[in-house]
Amino acid sequence: MRKIIYVLLIVSFISCQKNDLKSEFNCKSSNSVTDTKEVRDILKKFKIKFPSSWKTQLYYDEFQSEIYSADTTKSLTETYILDVSWHQGELNLDKSFDQNVKDTLAIKEKLSPVKTKFIKFKEKPSYFNLSKGKNGNHTYHFLQVYVKTEVDEYFTFTTKVYGDENVDARLCEAIQISDEIVFIQ
Repeated sequence: MRKIIYVLLIVSFISCQKNDLKSEFNCKSSNSVTDTKEVRDILKKFKIKFPSSWKTQLYYDEFQSEIYSADTTKSLTETYILDVSWHQGELNLDKSFDQNVKDTLAIKEKLSPVKTKFIKFKEKPSYFNLSKGKNGNHTYHFLQVYVKTEVDEYFTFTTKVYGDENVDARLCEAIQISDEIVFIQ
């Protein structure tokens, strides 16, 4: 009997420690984005599905490969911009990295941190930063996620949300799209 209770306590403790983006942003809906198209980056480091109606651009150089996508059929305050990139380079996810990200966003972008945390994304060590500020006449939310996949490789997901309406829903939809990424080895 004690063994059963002990196992149940461990299982419940581990399940409470779930440390992913969906739980961090209270994304309860499991609605997946429908009518998607799979896009593969130029360097063949990852693939991801975006809504078919979105405008998508690809970029690469010798140190990164990027897919940039947004719904251009809606106004900027009704949608969001999603940028997924692979980077070659070392990434140390520690307190100094966290402070560097916050300082850079504060100085260069004039953004204030809302929420930051070290997490796991697809079982990989990760970090996210949600910041807020102004861009023109609009409130601007900026979510950055860093995922370390190899000693000298990492991915970033950035989401830009303009305006104050449905911010959480748009962030959750972006997280849902990002969660579908497939890292190619």
